Amino acid sequence: MRHTHTLLSALLLSSAVHAQYTPPDPSGLEGIVVERYYVSDANDASDTDGSTDLDSGEVTYRVFVDLKPGYKLITVGGFPDHEISFNTTTSFFYNDDRGESWGGDINDIHLNKNTVAIDSWLSAGASTDGYWGVPKDEDSDGSVFGANDGGSTGSPLLVNNDASIGLPLTTADGLLAGTPPGILSVGTAPTIFNDYGGATYASSNFAWSSSIGNVEGPTASNKLLIGQFTTDGVLSYCLNVWVRIPDSLVCSDPNCHQILEYYAVINPADTSGGGFSSDNKFTLPSLCYSSASQQLDCLGVPGGPAVPGSTCDDGNGDTQNDVYNNACNCVGEDCLGVLGGSALPGQPCDDNNATTVNDTWQTGCLCTGVVGIGEVAKPAIQVEAHPNPTRDQLWITLAGIDGKRVSYTLRNALGQDMQSKDLGVQGSSWKGTLDMSGLSTGVYFLEVVGNDQRTTKRITKF
Repeated sequence: MRHTHTLLSALLLSSAVHAQYTPPDPSGLEGIVVERYYVSDANDASDTDGSTDLDSGEVTYRVFVDLKPGYKLITVGGFPDHEISFNTTTSFFYNDDRGESWGGDINDIHLNKNTVAIDSWLSAGASTDGYWGVPKDEDSDGSVFGANDGGSTGSPLLVNNDASIGLPLTTADGLLAGTPPGILSVGTAPTIFNDYGGATYASSNFAWSSSIGNVEGPTASNKLLIGQFTTDGVLSYCLNVWVRIPDSLVCSDPNCHQILEYYAVINPADTSGGGFSSDNKFTLPSLCYSSASQQLDCLGVPGGPAVPGSTCDDGNGDTQNDVYNNACNCVGEDCLGVLGGSALPGQPCDDNNATTVNDTWQTGCLCTGVVGIGEVAKPAIQVEAHPNPTRDQLWITLAGIDGKRVSYTLRNALGQDMQSKDLGVQGSSWKGTLDMSGLSTGVYFLEVVGNDQRTTKRITKF
């Protein structure tokens, strides 16, 4: 193991002080997030290269410290009168082949070997020596595991798509390429995550941090991975976490706090006397956890990923950026970007054209009206496009354009212009092609305009 043992004080890095006194903000630690990462199946359990102890149905949990932007993790651990504990009602899975007690000690070239990727370990951001660990729904590069070697079975492992894990590892594996920091630790480290096995650990004199000191998560959400645990029993833990405030909030007043202390249990001695000596000590319900009491997500899955704010599909092709709201309803943004709003195709709008009436939203979120009273309505432009769906070339036929100056614009589902062309004044019809080979798959809208007439055609690219 590549550990550096040092005094706990070495984990607390100071910084130049500036700005005026700011009272401690308890929301610096927004909570501890538990992700249901994977569930093993019978094929995984049959592998003997990684271990003979993995059973079908074992759940891999990932635990993240969720920090407010700008706040940094100092240390996680057990302190005098503040015990840290990890427990399972059975045992923690350990990969005998290439497993480690610390995520950052796993060589990333071994990720596709048997069941290495669901080993149990602690961390300060790393999931291997070459990858940060991030929530699967923040994984921007898909699955980087590569083809699993199948271990002793010869068939790819870790491909279970159990609904309770949300995104399967074959879609997103929660790995973000980079060079995560190593580990500084002090005290008696747990052995329950290595080949000594075990189910219970508690300590008041063990803490760990990153080798670079204060550290932030690798994505904008500022979630830092601190552990991965695989077990077929009930997982429970109680944590204590110290957090560093942003430099912009540090001040020279001797009463200012640079460190926020979060304990699973606040003891009377922690806050006795009150005042500045105790106003940086807090607790949060999420510092203690038991998988036996997991909350159901919006789909009724215990501890599932379908929580308010997570992505979903409301089944309405006219909305975008669909998410679950606080009532667990899946809603999308309307044409004005309002979540759950009513500005949708068929609804009234204002096209800011005084010569039109009955303005309504059209497919593609275009607000258009019809010519008002006193104007002579001309026949609508007819648009044919084939093949639709298309992979590359789209053949377009326009009719009803006699004597009109005609142009077309291709927009994506967000209303952004992708291609446009002015065809000039046309006769009774026009035929031509539109090259869509360089565009991403998805839905597009072809708008054809001729004088005061416009027609929109929905195009699907695959």
